Order: sequence, then C-alpha cells, then structure tokens
Amino acid sequence: MSLNIYNSFTNEMEEFKPRKDAPVKMYVCGQTVYDYMHVGHARTYTFFDILKRYLEFLGHSVMVVINITDVNDKINDRAEKENRSPWEVAEEFSIVNLEDFDSLGIEADAYPRASEYIEEIIDHIEKLEEEGFAYEAKGDVFFDVRKFDKYGELSNQRLEDMRTEREDEVISTDKKRNPEDFVLWRAREGSSHSPVWSSPWGEGVPGWHIECSVMALSLLGDRIDIHGGGSDLLFPHHENEIAQVEGVTGDKWVDFWMHTGMVHIEGEKMSKSLGNIVSAREVLEEYGPGAIRLMMAGSHYREPMDFSRARAEEALKNYQKLKNTVKGLKAEIKTSNTIPDKLGEEDLDFLETLFELKTKFIEAMNDDFNTPQALKYFYEIESLSNSYLSKDPKKPVMKRFLRIMLELGSIIGIFEEEKIEEGESRKVDSLLRKILGLREELRKEEKYEIADSIRDKIEEAGIEVEDSDRGPRWKI
Repeated sequence: MSLNIYNSFTNEMEEFKPRKDAPVKMYVCGQTVYDYMHVGHARTYTFFDILKRYLEFLGHSVMVVINITDVNDKINDRAEKENRSPWEVAEEFSIVNLEDFDSLGIEADAYPRASEYIEEIIDHIEKLEEEGFAYEAKGDVFFDVRKFDKYGELSNQRLEDMRTEREDEVISTDKKRNPEDFVLWRAREGSSHSPVWSSPWGEGVPGWHIECSVMALSLLGDRIDIHGGGSDLLFPHHENEIAQVEGVTGDKWVDFWMHTGMVHIEGEKMSKSLGNIVSAREVLEEYGPGAIRLMMAGSHYREPMDFSRARAEEALKNYQKLKNTVKGLKAEIKTSNTIPDKLGEEDLDFLETLFELKTKFIEAMNDDFNTPQALKYFYEIESLSNSYLSKDPKKPVMKRFLRIMLELGSIIGIFEEEKIEEGESRKVDSLLRKILGLREELRKEEKYEIADSIRDKIEEAGIEVEDSDRGPRWKI
C-alpha cells in the first residue's frame, strides 16, 4: 500500500517517495511569538505531528523543524504598548508556546529562532543580489518577482492579479520596480522597542519571508520532502519562500507543499475583531490533550474545522472510552494467568476482524491522511472490547488487541498521558518497595515503633499496607 499525498503545488494526489538512505525532512512554519497559541495554530501543528508519527509508523526516520519568529513588528508593537523590550515579549511567548507544544505531545528536532540567523539571512540576500533577483532602494532590499519565471506557480496566480505585501510589511511602492515585489531587508532606525542589525545596506531588519527560507535551508539543506503550514500562508509567504530559495539554488526545493484548513469558532471566522480567539492553553486545560487531538483528527486536514464546545465534549467522551478500554485490557491481561493450548474459532474470528480494521485504518491514512475515516475504524476496534471481554477472553488475543489499540493510538498521539501515568506509577511502586523493604529490616531488628510510624505515614498518604507471610502488600 503506497502513501498518497495531496501536493498543493500541483493540486494533485501524488505518491510519496522519500529519498533512499535519508531521513524525511519536514519544515513547518511556526508562530510569531507575540501572543498565545490559538486553536488554529494547534490544529496545524497537531496535524503535522500526526503526519510525522505515521511516517515513523511506516518505518521512516523523520526530521522536523518548526521555527520561532522572534523578529517582527507585532512583537515590537506589544513591547511598546507594555513598555517592555521586544526580547522580553519574544522570550515570554516562546516559552509559553513551547510549553503548549509539550502539552499537546508535539515534538520537533529543532525550534530555530529568526534572531539567531541574521548573519545567514544577510548572506542569502547578497547571493540573491548576485543572481540578479534582488535590488536595493534607499536602504531597503526587494525581490524582483518578474525576474523569477516560476513566481505564482504555487498559488496559481498571474502577476497582475497579485498583492504580495502583508499588512505588517507595507512599504511605499515608489521604491519598488514592480508593485508585486516583496521586501527582503527593511531599512530602519533602532529604538528600545525596535531592534536593528547592521548590514551592507545600512541598519535594518529582515523581511518575514526570508527568515523562514534561511532557517529551513540552514537546518534541512536545499532539498526537503515536506513544507507545511496553514492555508493562509500559501500566498504570499510560501510563494515568496520558493522564489528566495530557488533563486539561489536554481533547483526544485520542496517535493510536497501541504496546507491545513482554517479553524472557525462555533461557525464563525476566528478573529480578534469578533473577540472569539480561543487559546490552545484554554482548551487543553479544560479537555486535555487526548480529547483535543481526537477532535483535531476528526476533520480532514485540508478542510476547514469548526471548533465548538459540543465537539470538544464529544471528543472527550470518545477519548475516555478509548482510555478505559486500554485500562480494562491491561487489567484483564494482568489478572489472566492461563495461556490456552490453542485458540478457538471465536478467538480467530475476532483476531481476523481486528486485523481487517487495522488494515482499513492504514488504508485511510495512506489516502492523504484521511484521519476522520481512520478514526471511524479505530472506534470500531474499541467497540469490540465489551463483547469479547464478556465471554472467555484469551490472554494472547487480549495482548494483541492491546498492542493494536496502543499502536493506532500512538499514531493519533493519544494515550501519551497513559504513558506518563504508567511511568509515574512505576516510580511510586519502586519507591514503596524500597520504603517497605526498609520497614521490614526495622521489624526484623524489633524496632517496631519506627516501623509502625513508617506504615502510618504511608497510610496517611492514602496507601493501605497489609503485612502477610509473603511480605508486605499495598494498594492505593
């Protein structure tokens, strides 16, 4: 079964064929760190994390880079408003957003900051000048889009229909050769709320688009497998990234461009003007990462997703059912001591159904990461638990059932809390064994008062201790 992915560059489904003997390289555009991560950001990062997990399930090594944009006017504006330095603001929200990544179970191999790559950015702009793609105008440096023949291919636009500047990057068009040209370097005087760097063109700051291109090039090289982000970044950001990189390398840079759909809140567009921005931290605290990841996976990544409390509650119920099934299986396996000589027909039929549903889950994921369909099969697998466990469950079958549940859950990125709880439980068990072992030594030495004091302290913590001929036992 081959993996097919929708490529935003060609607008077609294509078979994913990574290079041999090399990790899959993936770059995902990160946040400008001037505020909290919202559910729209979380949806994008969660999807690309699921993508990474699935590629690893297929046996690929995956290298993921998610950048941190810490040089930007939005940071400067907040710093000025709050009478702080931009670095304070950027550091605060860099830490906050990395904490949210951790809560969501999202991991990247690197989180580069734009401020750490100024020298490389300047060097890349100079190369674009040498190649004839960039020009300086009164301290600003622009990319001449009419010199780059492929400009507009990603967004499928004609030059005359374009408007490339974002609201925070508007520069007087009298400096430009063409209205569509975009900024690589902006001349600026420094202040306490606006850091600047020296460059061959004078003091200034890099443009937003060049930051991502250079960080991706520096860490992943001049050919990467997947470049992703929200659909709002397709133009102009990703269009400009292609021009900036291929203008220097002369070769194709990205094999697959992938974009996630926008998130609406209770049927409305999410925006500050409507006052309906929902932070990732808020929903994580209310529903937990397992439920949020299930909710995110409940919509196809390319489609818009509507966040609502009702959907979050439904996802939480589904997560709790899955979690309880896993706990129930573990408990049954732990208490089951017999291994049958052979499996009955009912056991074999059950296993066959499990394998069929797992295969359908994989087929759905191979179809451009169709997580809604994959979850349907996952829920079907979970629903089999009651009927099988209520009869005469066999330990080997239950172990296989549990492995499949954990395997598919790991792709979606749920049950991470279970792993943490299990790890903590093992630590508690180890600590209790050591404490009660010490207590046993004290009893052998007839130091009963100290031994009883230790037992009393343990029981005050809600742990019941029972002495037996085979040694102390406990239960929480």
